[in-house]
Amino acid sequence: MPDARPRRRRVLVVAAAAALLALAAAVLLARWWRDTTTGAAFLTDYPGTVAPPPGTPEGFPAWLSWTHYLNAFFLLFIVSSGLHIRSRTRPIAFVTRRNRGLLRTARAPQRLGIHTWWHLAVVALWVVTGLVYLVLLLASGHWARLLPTEWAVVPNAVSAGVQYLSLDWPAHDSWRSYNSLQVLFYSATVFVAAPLALLTGLRLSPVWPRGWMRATGLLGDVTARRTHAWVLWYYLAFTVVHVGLVLLTGMRENLNGMYAGVEDSESWLGFAVFAASTIVIAVAWVLLRPPAQASIAERVADVRRLPAPPA
Repeated sequence: MPDARPRRRRVLVVAAAAALLALAAAVLLARWWRDTTTGAAFLTDYPGTVAPPPGTPEGFPAWLSWTHYLNAFFLLFIVSSGLHIRSRTRPIAFVTRRNRGLLRTARAPQRLGIHTWWHLAVVALWVVTGLVYLVLLLASGHWARLLPTEWAVVPNAVSAGVQYLSLDWPAHDSWRSYNSLQVLFYSATVFVAAPLALLTGLRLSPVWPRGWMRATGLLGDVTARRTHAWVLWYYLAFTVVHVGLVLLTGMRENLNGMYAGVEDSESWLGFAVFAASTIVIAVAWVLLRPPAQASIAERVADVRRLPAPPA
């Protein structure tokens, strides 16, 4: 069978080139339009930000910083293990849950490849983190910064998008409020993408009741797999754009707010914390490879390691 990898590389190169050309065209179009009478008037009427309701808390409390960091930490392993599963690479080990104690079920445990087991284990931690985040978000009143509260957010989001595309950034004061485009994307990520990822992931996982299995329909095999894959790519794209804009639109101010909890555009404290946390993630990435994942699995399940394939 011919090797399909060269063809895939060519497709990726062509797709990347097309994306760059489309982005360049969008930048030129945005810069032209904002200088027209219509564009200038639109940006004046809709500057890109809608003030949150009165009394909305400001700043970034410690719980928000920690859940933000843990979310990034867990998502790295969720996405990487998800890509392993999609690539159908041969796992180095298989994991079978021990069917006793509180986890005892009438149905025999299903054997899982180490990539699938690791994916589910980290997802469980991600879900716990998300639940803590949601409870604190609602209890603290910070939800009002994240959720759109009036229709004016829509034209203001368009305005912010035009400003980003024209490389003339919208007014920036995330300590008090996000711009409207951020509001839409952040709320969609938390309240749409995350539940979709969880629901479709559960549908594809061994914990989904067999009686609810369907080949077609809203939660059918094909729909669930496609939706889960699209959410994965959304998270990848969102992360790249989000991190890029954080670094490009007032890096020190942004990092001081999220990582140090202070409103300061001069200090390097937030950057230092960000750098240290990134090193922790990188070290974890190196250490928690499939062999280490199998060792962790052995503490809670039966693991069968496979011999290495011949060289």
